[in-house]
Amino acid sequence: MLNFLSAAIVCFLPAFADPDLQPAVQRTLDGMSKAAVAGDTEGFLKLVDTSDREFLNEQKYFAKDLARKPAAAVSATVGEVKLEGAEARGPVVWTWTMPGEGKKERTVKFDGRFVEYGGDWLYAGEVWDTHEAPGVIVYHPGGMDELASRTVRAFEAVRERVEEGFGLTGAELPNRTQKIKLYGSMRHLQQSICLAYEDGLSGWNEPGESIKLLAGRNSEVEGLKSLLAHEYGHVATFELGPKSNEMPWWILEGVAELSAEFAANGRGADRTVARWAKQGKLVAWEDLADFHTVKPKDQGHVYSQGHHMVAYISGRWGRVKRNDWMRAMGAGKTLDQATTDVLDMPFAQLNDEWRASLPAEEAKEPEKVKGEGE
Repeated sequence: MLNFLSAAIVCFLPAFADPDLQPAVQRTLDGMSKAAVAGDTEGFLKLVDTSDREFLNEQKYFAKDLARKPAAAVSATVGEVKLEGAEARGPVVWTWTMPGEGKKERTVKFDGRFVEYGGDWLYAGEVWDTHEAPGVIVYHPGGMDELASRTVRAFEAVRERVEEGFGLTGAELPNRTQKIKLYGSMRHLQQSICLAYEDGLSGWNEPGESIKLLAGRNSEVEGLKSLLAHEYGHVATFELGPKSNEMPWWILEGVAELSAEFAANGRGADRTVARWAKQGKLVAWEDLADFHTVKPKDQGHVYSQGHHMVAYISGRWGRVKRNDWMRAMGAGKTLDQATTDVLDMPFAQLNDEWRASLPAEEAKEPEKVKGEGE
């Protein structure tokens, strides 16, 4: 991060177009496009600036996903490039199509940054304005400073509460500067994660990354508090051990939803899960465990059913035991091992007792056979 003096110097350096820069930057984007279609993680990352650790982690996720789901076609282009201080900046357009019948072409436009290293211009991300406060920096598109200010106020209102919930008050996390990036469109937020991402979302966080939020949604402080408490819940979860992100997806989202409960003014999951139980629509936990394989129709269960189970554990054993349970998985234990070691029962028994706490499934009326009773 630039300090205030160097940031001020950069701000007043004149920007000027350099016709030699445009083809150099375009070569970088051509290489990124080629790597995206080839699923070439290493080739993609060679074209990325490594000086910002959190940005690099974001790009590592992006590149790793390319190996899993390479694009069918990609075109990344840059318009007029200007030199601003040590950076080359210009309007970038990504256009891509994923494999599969009926997949539509998608496009994202934003101002991009590139830095020179060893004669090559490396991709350094979007051009951001910044809004700084003690312990937090909000990166945002130009013209959104007021929203950035509200984002700071919302984060300050939830930070301590979330840290306390995970037992991290005296740990390193409270002393860390949290970065938050605001995106002006759903498509841009999706593209910043990976090209294959198509599901709707309002926030994102992975280990070592900035929190990402959709700027046009929940833009008032109260709404932002709920959204930030959820995403910061992920940040806190990743502090529980090196394997924390390998926990079942329903636990990761369930505890994040529980973290945001105080800001969301209620437990909507209670009513939802009770209704599912009555209707026989609860989903097996193994079907909610893997982010990459959960069926679209079951994604709501990841959040609400996961929230309900994590809350059940917290209510029955207490917050400390719940955190110990997650720390065990964060250290590499399986779900069943962690449940047996910390909660003194196998997970199958925990599941049975959790289900017994819910309303019983209602008997279904037998379907009439055609002609019967006529």
